[in-house]
Amino acid sequence: MFMTTFRQKTGRSATAVLIATMLAAFAFVFIGSTLTAAPAHALCSGSSPANGTWKNIDPNTNSVTKVVLDWGCADQALCDTSGHCVYPAGTIRVFGECHPTDCDWGSRRTYAENGGWESATYNYSWATKSVWVKPYQYHGKTYLRVWVHTDFTPADGRQDYTTDVWMLK
Repeated sequence: MFMTTFRQKTGRSATAVLIATMLAAFAFVFIGSTLTAAPAHALCSGSSPANGTWKNIDPNTNSVTKVVLDWGCADQALCDTSGHCVYPAGTIRVFGECHPTDCDWGSRRTYAENGGWESATYNYSWATKSVWVKPYQYHGKTYLRVWVHTDFTPADGRQDYTTDVWMLK
């Protein structure tokens, strides 16, 4: 009777020790591989068709002459169940008409807006320029629409205005 009880207790103890050892080994392997795993990198299968250098189709413009866009990867978007997609923020660099060379407004981060627009803001001591851009397809060509609202400070005294220009690569 004593031997039967001892075997049962020993068998249960051995089984418990074996299970605990296996769980500890699994936990060690899982945690060790998680801690030492290489960082994940997103793949980019293609850039946005809006990326690149755009020039105003009006060579005599007195407004924005050139825009350089970098919106990153076109295949990395967050989409909701209705199919509306938001792409990661990119950058824009705007050039305005000046003489003898165009004025470089500098680079700014763009923000996704409704309807496929991207926006950026340029703040100066004399005005704030709100820039909105959106690519359009017409007759097999991709155009970039650039809408700029200039809001002068009260101290500047000039009248606010808006420009709406079209560009091609």
